[in-house]
Amino acid sequence: MRAPAPITTVLFDLDDTLLHTFPLRVVALQQAFDAAGIADPTAASFITTMTGRQLNDTLAELTLRLNVAYDVTGHYRRAYWLLEGGRSLFAGVQHLVERLHDRGVRMGVVTQKERRFEIGGRVAGVHRELEDMGLAPYIGVTIGFEDVTQHKPHPEPVHAAMRALGATPGETLFVGDSAADIQAALAAGVRACHAAWGLPPGHAGLDGATPHHTAHAPDDVLRLVTGP
Repeated sequence: MRAPAPITTVLFDLDDTLLHTFPLRVVALQQAFDAAGIADPTAASFITTMTGRQLNDTLAELTLRLNVAYDVTGHYRRAYWLLEGGRSLFAGVQHLVERLHDRGVRMGVVTQKERRFEIGGRVAGVHRELEDMGLAPYIGVTIGFEDVTQHKPHPEPVHAAMRALGATPGETLFVGDSAADIQAALAAGVRACHAAWGLPPGHAGLDGATPHHTAHAPDDVLRLVTGP
């Protein structure tokens, strides 16, 4: 059997993989639910059962089912991006990206969030979060909501990141926490790694998707790339 090609490119999901933002997302969404009069589900239970699907779509389905006319998505978006703090790197992430960078591994972020925009008179988006968390110098490309027409679990965002980095599927590893991440990676033909270190309580699981690897800490990803 032919040995797998060396991994030269690592793509990451953002929330619950690189960044610990779950409490902030819950606070922002609960504010929106309270304003809309939505008591069931709670924000925490809603987020943990999304399986990585695009937030706009899942909120649109919820408000249609509950016959709620309030702009829940807009309220959440304003609250999330204008609240101060609430974002941190998971332990070991900084070390992981630094070591991968030192080895010349190309890195990208593939996320459902918007890459860059203005809200409330300030710059917001994934680029801002990466800059604030000190990851921006290591990330060669960010594929956000506005960069594709089909979102995870569709493979389009993964293909877009590989094109931007000049990578091929055989040399690419995708690391993410959700079913949508693993499904997108498998559909794109890249190696899929489940990031199990940042899973919030009640996480919905992988919905039948089977990754090639499971990483219980960021150093597990490093070993996949560099060997034991």
